[in-house]
Amino acid sequence: MLSGYHDYAGVIHVHSTYSDGLKDVRKIVKAANRAGCDFMILTDHNTLKALPEEGWHKKTALLVGEEISVGKRGGHYLAMRLSSEVTPRQSHQETIDEVSAKGGVGFIAHPFSNDGRSIFRLTVTPWQEWSAEGFNGLEVWNYSHDWIENLFGPFFIPIGLIRPDLFIDGPPEETLKKWDELQSRSKVYGIGSVDAHGYFYSYKRMFKTLRTHVLLKEPLSFQLASFEKDKHSIYQALENGNCYLSYDYLSGGSGFIFTAQNGWSGAIMGDELCLGPETYMKVSAPRAGLLRIIKNGRVVASAGNTRSLIKKVQEPGAYRAEVFLDTFVGLRRRRQPWIFSNPIYVIRG
Repeated sequence: MLSGYHDYAGVIHVHSTYSDGLKDVRKIVKAANRAGCDFMILTDHNTLKALPEEGWHKKTALLVGEEISVGKRGGHYLAMRLSSEVTPRQSHQETIDEVSAKGGVGFIAHPFSNDGRSIFRLTVTPWQEWSAEGFNGLEVWNYSHDWIENLFGPFFIPIGLIRPDLFIDGPPEETLKKWDELQSRSKVYGIGSVDAHGYFYSYKRMFKTLRTHVLLKEPLSFQLASFEKDKHSIYQALENGNCYLSYDYLSGGSGFIFTAQNGWSGAIMGDELCLGPETYMKVSAPRAGLLRIIKNGRVVASAGNTRSLIKKVQEPGAYRAEVFLDTFVGLRRRRQPWIFSNPIYVIRG
């Protein structure tokens, strides 16, 4: 199978005092450094004020994007790789088009916010217009919204602050269903995000939870002089879907890979591959768990308590992988979502 890719883990969707975050950029990137993040993408609301602070900060690359407010309450759009701000409060399609025209990469933020409250600085703004086209992907798993939406009643909130892991149950089924559904229309890539504001739950602590891992053919330099090249590599991996999301609080996801080969060429997540008579997919995880391969929303292969799963492919479609880990919470055994890959697109030659 394919090898030679470099795996780098980072956090996406972070807020500073330039919008509604608790701390300034310097303190936040310091927290990312201490949490072992290779990159961090700051996305303050409707501003790129932090752009001059981009660069390598020790071992963490600080990238600056923008979380754009769409319509009156039409949702939020994470825009990256921008050099100038995008006009807020436009329609969904106008927002997507302006980001694209500026050479940006865009992901729909928290597409389904089910809780009717605004709490801990999280604004409930689900995406309203699914007929819009041209976005690169969506937040498949938003850590903060997952946590908040599972806090019920006054007694749960203090427990949730001490043991937030008890209130994390993975990407919403509605989001996964929509993600799979969208694949029939175009390539749509997924990311994981923290949506960190620093209130009640420190940046450093949150940066150790849900991360997006990018797979790069060339290693990052970790040198300020080569920052622009490194920045381009990270954004290109996100734009092309050469990435996966991992709940690294459970266990580090580095070493995971989802590949496909047809006998003469290969592909990783995000890539396209022609269907051949001997086309195989392989999921490899850094530790044993329940491995699944999903095709257009349907489980087509699964195996428990293993680190590897191989599936022969005979039909075109969008195939993605999932990994779950069995953990213990108190005396209760619990199967928790761990890793979600982007699809490999198998097409007829």
